[in-house]
Amino acid sequence: MMKNLILLIGLVMIYIDYTNGISCYYCADCPIPFNAKLNSVTVNTLASTNWCAKKSSTADPNARNSRGPAEPGLCTASGCSWKTGPGGQAIWTCCCQGDFCNCG
Repeated sequence: MMKNLILLIGLVMIYIDYTNGISCYYCADCPIPFNAKLNSVTVNTLASTNWCAKKSSTADPNARNSRGPAEPGLCTASGCSWKTGPGGQAIWTCCCQGDFCNCG
């Protein structure tokens, strides 16, 4: 009986974690170097796509960027590549899966 209860609790916790998505750092104009402890950086726990992203107008790792949950359809694989933004502009986009993976 106790083993069944523990198994049930474990399954419920997995289900809750799965349905909530992952947590991503969010900032519109992120500090350089990135520092998650600054007030301008918040946590978004509603990444229902299960992808986090970091976006910039250049591939330069020291350039200003934005971070947050990836929009639906934006990410299909982990890593960085050029994507086309809604206005047709080129956006350097780095996609990742996992809690707070968009810190780098």
